Parts: sequence; C-alpha cells; structure tokens
Amino acid sequence: MRTSNSSAALRALTWVARGLAVLVFLFWGAFFVEHLNEWFIAPRPRTPPASVWIGQFLHLLVLAGLLVALRWPRLGAALVVGAALAFFPRAGDNYLLFAGLTSLPALLLLGCWYLRREERPRQMVKGGA
Repeated sequence: MRTSNSSAALRALTWVARGLAVLVFLFWGAFFVEHLNEWFIAPRPRTPPASVWIGQFLHLLVLAGLLVALRWPRLGAALVVGAALAFFPRAGDNYLLFAGLTSLPALLLLGCWYLRREERPRQMVKGGA
C-alpha cells in the first residue's frame, strides 16, 4: 500500500505532466497555425501538394493527442506517439529529439494513470477463486 506522501507526489507529477502537455501543445500549435496560414489561408494559385496535406494532418493528430491525453491518457499517448513518430522524420537529425520531447508529457500522463490504477484497492471477487 502506498503512503500519502507518494499519493501527493503522484498528484504533483500528474499536474506537471498536464502543464507540460499544455506547453507542448501551445508550442507546436503556433507552428501549426503558421503552416496553416502559409499553405492553406494565404492566397495561392493552387492547392498544396499531398505531402503538405499529410504533414498537416499528422501535426493536427499530435496536437489532438496532447489534448486527449489530459483526459484519456492511454488514447492520448497512443495518438501523440504514433503521430509524432510519423510526423517528425521531416525534422532530419532532430527526429528522435522532437518526437521524444513531444511524446514526453503524454507518456508521463500514461505512467501516472497506471500508478493511480495500481494504487486503488483491489476489489475482492465474491464466490470465486
């Protein structure tokens, strides 16, 4: 059984992870808005290439995953990690750095969810083994 100190530490870590998720969302969100303006809002004679559409969609999935992770850590972590690994190869040598730092808040939230789940008292099954 965990002590109240570890419960307080887990709550603190959860809030730190949430804060990081919001900061990473705002950071990459600014890039998303800039690229949205550059490729889709600014007057162009034609639509952008398919690679830009795919990149913007993956970028949007990263942002959505960060927000989803605040409420549903398992789903959010899956979205963020999957989309980040697909989106950031465009970053070249910084691929793993960007994907890892972007995924960190969602993975922290996932870890906190798991630890909270382990902290709950287990229900006894009546009439069974």
